[in-house]
Amino acid sequence: MSISKISYPLNNLTAGGFFSADQKKLFLRFCAFWFFIAFLELGQDYLSAMLKGNSFIILDSLSYKLFWLLFIPLSLALDYSFAQAERYFSKLKYFAFSGLLVIFATLVHLFVFSIILFGISNLIHEDPVTLLYLIYEKLSTRLYIALSVYTVLTVLYVLVKRRNNRQKGNRDTAAPTAIAVKNGKSTLLVDPDEIKWIGSDGAYLDIYTTTKKHVVLDSLKNFIKKLPGNFKRIHKSTIVNIDRIRELKSRGNGDYDVIMDDKQVLRLSRNYSKELKGLIL
Repeated sequence: MSISKISYPLNNLTAGGFFSADQKKLFLRFCAFWFFIAFLELGQDYLSAMLKGNSFIILDSLSYKLFWLLFIPLSLALDYSFAQAERYFSKLKYFAFSGLLVIFATLVHLFVFSIILFGISNLIHEDPVTLLYLIYEKLSTRLYIALSVYTVLTVLYVLVKRRNNRQKGNRDTAAPTAIAVKNGKSTLLVDPDEIKWIGSDGAYLDIYTTTKKHVVLDSLKNFIKKLPGNFKRIHKSTIVNIDRIRELKSRGNGDYDVIMDDKQVLRLSRNYSKELKGLIL
């Protein structure tokens, strides 16, 4: 199981299936940004009403701030759509389809926003405005805002995707295709992806793969130098392939139980948890 599937399943709306820790932080900051924008506009409405001596109807004002909060779910849906489009379209068709997705997301945003305003207007006003009027008004006053935001988010998505692909390419290039494991007089070539975890037993290492256990004369400090970056030390006597971690369970004292994809339970010491921050914590 990929390390991106360790965090809570909020990322079902995105291509990865789950949020990694970095994606979780980015998503929370993204949400906080739109709530902050909505709060600022709410404060602006309040100050304007006080200065002009008008009554301030908070529910009416809050309803208009939903415009900003709608960017959160629709951006996630757009991100998911981009990821799916990459699987089915060639590069040229993908960019053309992405442009259509941006326009579609913009129109859906304004239409949903208008429906919400129409519903709230019927609740709090004796003479509510019509839905057609709201749709026309939002198309004429907020179309450029929504279109600009979704365009910028699309450009950021493409840039981040390219950066991640470059980083993945660099890791794939740097990672060894096979590791020589000496066991007595024989030497075996082991695929790093097949290694689940490695434990130290005195002067020997127990290397657990998907098929068998290898016992070699070596140290963790020396052996980890041969491994790609997805192998991390979690204890003074344990190295794990973080792509094979299924779950973490806190012990409440800074230590964790690491549940591997084969249900093996390993110990993550607090002394090594800092190294894994941003990856699995």
